[in-house]
Amino acid sequence: MTDSLERAVKKLHDTGCALVVVNGAVELSSDNTGLKPLIDIVKNTPEILRGASVADKIVGKAAAMLLLYSGVKEAYAEIISSRAIPVLENAGISYFYNKQVPFIKNRAGNDLCPMEKRVLDIDDPNIGAELLLNL
Repeated sequence: MTDSLERAVKKLHDTGCALVVVNGAVELSSDNTGLKPLIDIVKNTPEILRGASVADKIVGKAAAMLLLYSGVKEAYAEIISSRAIPVLENAGISYFYNKQVPFIKNRAGNDLCPMEKRVLDIDDPNIGAELLLNL
């Protein structure tokens, strides 16, 4: 784990925010949950993610595809899905996590997350990102 990712993880834990991006001197965080903060960054300031270290509360396959699509260098997840791991590994993105789960649940906890469903059978990160960014 690089110093940048350690900074991101520390801020994630210390502040309770949901997403932290560290790229050199640039540091960005969000308290918003779900994929919206990551989608907003990819759409509005994608250059921040290229080569960045990202700490996120939850990384499922959908988030992993966006991280790959955006050129993130390394990631940390409090909770990671088993479906996210091959996306990160195949892309050579270093990743660390606290807990692994089979899949990410929806907010009600009774089904698969709708964003995960969108990319469930997608292997191409460009197609996955397009599906997630053009909602």
